[in-house]
Amino acid sequence: MGKKYNQMTRYERMKIEAYLEAGLNGRQIAQKLNRNPSTIYKEIKRGQTTRLNSKNWKDEVIYSSDLGDIKHTEAKRRCGAKKKIKDDKRFIRFVEKKIVKEHFSPAAILYTIKEKNLTFKTDVCLTTLYNYIKAGVFPNISMVDCPNRKSEKKQKKKKVQVQKRLSKGTGIDERPDDIDTRDEFGHWEMDSVIGKKKEGKKAIIVLTERKTRMEIVRLVKDHTSAEVLRVLNKLERDLGEKKFRETFKSITVDNGTEFSDWEGMEKSRRNKHIPRTKIYYCHAYRSWERGSNENQNKMIRRWHPKGTSFDGLTQADLSKIETWMNDYPRKMFNGKSALCMVQQEYPWRVAM
Repeated sequence: MGKKYNQMTRYERMKIEAYLEAGLNGRQIAQKLNRNPSTIYKEIKRGQTTRLNSKNWKDEVIYSSDLGDIKHTEAKRRCGAKKKIKDDKRFIRFVEKKIVKEHFSPAAILYTIKEKNLTFKTDVCLTTLYNYIKAGVFPNISMVDCPNRKSEKKQKKKKVQVQKRLSKGTGIDERPDDIDTRDEFGHWEMDSVIGKKKEGKKAIIVLTERKTRMEIVRLVKDHTSAEVLRVLNKLERDLGEKKFRETFKSITVDNGTEFSDWEGMEKSRRNKHIPRTKIYYCHAYRSWERGSNENQNKMIRRWHPKGTSFDGLTQADLSKIETWMNDYPRKMFNGKSALCMVQQEYPWRVAM
């Protein structure tokens, strides 16, 4: 007698449940339903669950036709979705390009699709997109290619004694509490990113606005306080004294020697009587006090990983990264970029 290989129906599952209750085994049920015995055994395994026996009050393993039907429907849905995404070549190319060439995270890709009203045959949530990447649905990318910050091990905040700062400038303990709330635009964090040690002197100065995460990225010829002053002086020259004071109300830095000249950083190029900004120093070994800055630096590292030499870099190269960072969809802003947040409240942009 020929065996049927079409998908099992809900009616057949109900029969399996009834036959098992009557004491039949899998092979006997297969004969009655004209099915291959392996098909019946797989179905019984799929629908297995436990229930409390009312006679002896012990758990017993049974087959549930309802559970088998639910699992079959879910498996069919997943299979259909996977086939659909494989057929959506345009979506696959879009995701691969964003991750490989533009260093986007999967979350940022979905935000981009939403913000730009892009349409594809495939519509997936973030978890599903990650699952497809893990499953190898995308031929040219894997999880290694995804800048998935959630998988990065978070460094524990070490309990350290507050050490004396190298600079005599104002400490972060004296910074007004309202700066912590991020309610006001104009309070920045500044840091430096260095290239491969013993290969060239070039470094990167990074300024991050605390409220909007607006980013300014500048190349410097060496890792010195003189170069930091040159960056600030250039910004003041481009913006003008008044606009600079409105834009850079405060700057929080660490205790690196490149930030040791607090007087020079606060002093205006021309107006010697009115400070152009206020400098605050973090405690030693507490990088999390400039948390926004640290997170932004990780984005720069997507393009220039640690150990990369900056010798061949130009300001034009960094300006492209700066634009990319300011246009990047942010989860904290529900997919909006730093530039979008700036333009919503401040219809001007820092001169690049």
